[in-house]
Amino acid sequence: MYIYNLSEINDISTDWLRSHLRQVLDEVSFHGTRYAVLRRGKPIAGIVPVSEARALYEASRVDRRYRDIERDLRRQDEDRLRHAVAEMGEQALRKVAGLR
Repeated sequence: MYIYNLSEINDISTDWLRSHLRQVLDEVSFHGTRYAVLRRGKPIAGIVPVSEARALYEASRVDRRYRDIERDLRRQDEDRLRHAVAEMGEQALRKVAGLR
């Protein structure tokens, strides 16, 4: 079970990361510190403890699986509706043809 880390995410530049990589990895590993890596002031990556990364990965897998199931159910409903509308249209055409 994952215990949520609600500490802030520290911003670091790519240059600072390059020169202090060992220190950053030690802080992440031993203290659970999290970093957002910035390039020209824009976030490009995150450095988090591996347990947090795995928890995020699992959560996204479950979310994708749920979306896939939901999409398949919606597609089945649309197919059933199309078939029902087509059947009603055929029945209406038969009635019109029978009346004339």
